[in-house]
Amino acid sequence: MRNFSMFEQAHKIIEAAEIQDLGFVSNVSRRDFDERQSFAFRAPSPVIEYLTLLIENRLLLRTNRTGRVYAGFDRLSRLEPVIERYLRIADLSERVYVFGAADWPPPRHPNMKLIETEAADGAGREWFVLVDSSTLRVALIARAEDETEAHGSEARTWRAIKSSDPAIVTELANYAEGLIDTSLAA
Repeated sequence: MRNFSMFEQAHKIIEAAEIQDLGFVSNVSRRDFDERQSFAFRAPSPVIEYLTLLIENRLLLRTNRTGRVYAGFDRLSRLEPVIERYLRIADLSERVYVFGAADWPPPRHPNMKLIETEAADGAGREWFVLVDSSTLRVALIARAEDETEAHGSEARTWRAIKSSDPAIVTELANYAEGLIDTSLAA
């Protein structure tokens, strides 16, 4: 799959919704995350990792097989440190779709589908987790501002969008489904 960007799609959607841009933030509290339905911001990697963990933990605490999870890593090897968490999420979800360049073979799971991307895609600098279920609708989509390879580097800065607005999350999930359909048709 070539030339797709979950971040660009999210940016188009939020421009129409006119959500608040918080500028650069060095930390985001759980309270801010919960109380603000949608916002844009810039942040270092640890903030993005923390917000991703908040979403993943909510998935694990809400046992509901009706939802779909879409997670994007520039390369599948970035999934390796958290694969046990994603296998557990797959146990509790209808389906988990993981997007990334195939540089590592994750373990197989009947509820987890890998969507291979090209390393040169826009997705090569993106990190996202999108949940569309009856009990949780949330999206966190981030794009690195630089092109360095140090995905987990503390110095890397990300431009990010968070939304729990059902209309925005549904539109992003529909976009992800279109990408999946395109990938499967190829």
